[in-house]
Parts: sequence; C-alpha cells; structure tokens
Amino acid sequence: MIHKLSRFAATSLIGLATALAATTAAAEPGVTDSTVILGSVTPVSGPPSLLGKAHMAALRVWEQDVNARGGINGRKVEIRQDDDGYVPQRAVQGVKRLVEVEGIFGLIGTSGSAMLQAMLPYINEQHLPTINGMAVAAAHFTPPNKTVFVIGPTYCQELSAGMKYLVAAKKLQKEKFALVYQDDEFGNDVRCGYQKAVKELGLNSVSEIAFKRGTKDFSAEMLSLKRAGATFLASGGVVAEHSMLMKEAAKNQMPMTILAVHSAHLTPVQALAGAAGDGYFVADYVPPLTDLSVPGMAKFIGLAQKYLSADEQKLLNRYSITAYVGALLMEDAIRRCGKALTRACVVEKLETTKNFSTDGLTSPINFAPNDRHSPSSVLVLRSDAKNSRFERVSDPIPVVD
Repeated sequence: MIHKLSRFAATSLIGLATALAATTAAAEPGVTDSTVILGSVTPVSGPPSLLGKAHMAALRVWEQDVNARGGINGRKVEIRQDDDGYVPQRAVQGVKRLVEVEGIFGLIGTSGSAMLQAMLPYINEQHLPTINGMAVAAAHFTPPNKTVFVIGPTYCQELSAGMKYLVAAKKLQKEKFALVYQDDEFGNDVRCGYQKAVKELGLNSVSEIAFKRGTKDFSAEMLSLKRAGATFLASGGVVAEHSMLMKEAAKNQMPMTILAVHSAHLTPVQALAGAAGDGYFVADYVPPLTDLSVPGMAKFIGLAQKYLSADEQKLLNRYSITAYVGALLMEDAIRRCGKALTRACVVEKLETTKNFSTDGLTSPINFAPNDRHSPSSVLVLRSDAKNSRFERVSDPIPVVD
C-alpha cells in the first residue's frame, strides 16, 4: 500500500513539475512559438528626433531582413517603439509601457545618456536584456548592470582619443585649448575626455565653460574664449548647440581647430552651421555612411535601398549604423539560445560574446561576465559641409582606459 501510494505521489509530482515547466516556458515575456517581440525607446519627436528616426529606420531594415531570412530559429521578429522626446521621465514611462503593455522580450534601442540612466532601475528590476549603442557614458556600466550591454567608447574615451590624434597629426602641442560643455551626464563625460588629454599631453587649457541644456545664445561663452586666446575648441554640445558654437566662432572671426564627439557626425549639424560647419573634426566609432569600402556598410546600404523608401533613406545617419550593429548582436545571442528562448539565456550568450564581427562597422565586439562594455576603436572624421558628407582622416585608434 505504501509502495503504491509513493508511486502515485511520484507520478503526480512529475506531472505537476512538467506542467509548471510548460507554464514557465510559455510565460516567457515577448516570446511565442512564432514570434519574438523587441522594443526601442528613442526620441522621434522634437529636435532630437533625427537621432531616433535614424535609429528606428535601421531597426526596420534589420527587422525586414531577418524575417526575410526566416526569422531567428523560426521566430519572426516584431519591433515595438516608444517616443521619449529626449526626456528622462518619458523614457521611464516608455520602457514601462513596452514591458507591461506591449510585452517585449528585450530592448535594442535606448535614448540619450540621461534617458538610459533613468531607465536603469526598471530595466534591472525586470531583468530586461538591453543593448545600448546610442549614447555611451561610464555610468551605464560602472558598476555593471547584469542585463545591459553597451557598444562603443564612452564620450570620455572618444574625445580623448580624438584630441590626442589631432595634437600629434597637426602638431598642436603649443595651441591654447578650451572646452565648452553641456552640464549633464553627456557633457561631464566629454569633459572627462578633455581633461584626460590635457593632463596626459601637458596641454595649455585656458578655459572650461559649462552651459545649460537647450542654450540658444553662446555669444558670451565664445567672447570669453576669444579673450583667452583659445585656438582649439573641444565642443560638448549636442547637434544644435554644437552648430551654434561654430557659428559664433565664425562670427567673432576666431580661427580654431574644433573637435566634437559622435553626436556632431550629422549632416543637419553641417546645415545648421552653414559655412562655419566646414572643416570641423568629429571623433566617432563608426565610419561615414558614404564609405562603401567597408563591407558592412555596403551591405547595410544595400538593404536600406531594398526595404526603405527614398524619403525613409534620407533619415539614415550614423545612429542607423549603431542601431543596426546592436540588432545584429541581439540576433546572434537569440540565435545561439535555440528554440528554448529565455531572457536569462540571452544575457548569458551576450556576456560570452567574443570577437563578434560587424564587417567593419565597428571593431569586433567582446563582453564578459563582469564586463558589460565593449569599446570600439575611434575614428577621426572631418566635415566636408560643401558636399554634405564626412571624410575619414585617421586609421582606427585603439581605446585605452
């Protein structure tokens, strides 16, 4: 009697365990037998919309391409998007909506530095696999957030590498250096790179000036730099602010070498600056869209021409490339998980990524269990505003912490 009862209990327990396992598998957020749902929180309204629209255009290219290839392990990809307007609180609301209403599996698009920083507590709480390639700041991975993976150098690493290259290549050791920067996470990281280069190279820094986000008038700042005799400007402005700094320098007849980070690698910046936008330098980690000698770029542009309308193709910029790289990285991790797809598996596959090739769009990508940041080599580009393009002036510069 006892023997029969034990067998009955064992059978019941096995059945219960099987049912629970099936329920758990079926309950994995954003995953069905035929689909996997991914999300993006990016600005597609307001002045920063040129970042988010470019990002989303690339994700749509990848979505259509991967589905045309049969999906990932038989599952078609669906992308959901939320517009944060480049406002931290809206970013938090956006990721909550994507998780709780849209039921996404993971994030392959995050907004600016401050926006991702605001989202991190919720991302960590939800164990949400997240890839960030839009705005890279040290606070995003120091200390490491278990499910958040960051592609590309920080602004600090970017600006430092760019300054060191220009000082050596153009023999600028005796110039007078200055920094104008936005007083937030972005600007502070730019300032980190400026101070690092000044210290390591023994440069003469004559001024550091902070400004509030959204500042429209830089006449006082540039007049101050003129009085200080600055001949090299490290710009910590985003898009419009960077353009206005250059226009003010031209207005005050200040011949300067000007260097910015990757947010200035945009033709609208050239257009806003007008004649003043010709000849400035940008430190970035992806090549210009026009550089079809890069195999990955030629492939991406070909896919964009296949899947986007002529008007949609006009939205593409350097943020499209980082979005595409992030999507390829997520695809690789999901594919390596096989049919038994879970968030935990994707995080494990991402953290064991070694030498992931992007065909030249970035340096090979690497992560580790205690390292959620994969910096890429930095390129220095020069603005050719007359032809609405950027040209590469340096070989890849390895990033050194």
